[in-house]
Amino acid sequence: MHANTYHRKLYQYIVDEIGQRIIRGRYRTKEVLPTEDQLSGELNVSRGVLREAIKVLTQKGLIQTRPRVGSQVLPRESWNLFDPDVLVWRLKIEDKTTFLKNVTEVRRLIESEAARQAARRATKSEVEDIKATLSQMETILSDGNRYVYQDYLALDILFHLKILNASHNDLLSQIGSTVRNAVHKARESDTADMGTQKESLPFHGAIVDGIYHKDPEAAYKASQEMFDNIWHHLIHK
Repeated sequence: MHANTYHRKLYQYIVDEIGQRIIRGRYRTKEVLPTEDQLSGELNVSRGVLREAIKVLTQKGLIQTRPRVGSQVLPRESWNLFDPDVLVWRLKIEDKTTFLKNVTEVRRLIESEAARQAARRATKSEVEDIKATLSQMETILSDGNRYVYQDYLALDILFHLKILNASHNDLLSQIGSTVRNAVHKARESDTADMGTQKESLPFHGAIVDGIYHKDPEAAYKASQEMFDNIWHHLIHK
């Protein structure tokens, strides 16, 4: 393995390890982390790697470093909850259903509005691209013998990302894409919802129809109905 690649993997491991300890509550709010010497010894890394990890965790809002105090854990309201790593750590550690309910509420706000804006702003080529992805999703679902959950999941993620981008609002697109990263991680190993995909496909089709016909309210309504369906499955798990 190339030295730089190894360094990046090691440093990411340290970021993950300390970040998850904070989210689990092993290091509590206002608590000062162990010293550099203690942590680098415990985690078997150089002080340089540890310092890089501490800088990243500071940027994510989990800790702050103060002179003569050290690295202190910040309260939850200071965390960057939309940071992809923080989302994934919370998914691993917190109650999965509760976490997904929170994510679904945020997705409802962001993605339904993105669908409405895409109906107003999407270019002809963007609409055709979204329709093509939906067609691929339909093909996978119709071929039961060759159904591969991971393939469908990848297309479903792509479908919604294309709508976010077609909203032509970079803030909507970026926040939506970040939240979808957590959803992807949650669904990767959960094949239990495979049977709900055919049920949800008509909602996807209705969203596309609204965008294609440049009917913002129809696209928005279809997206809201899709999230009503998702919510129904979450609360009846």
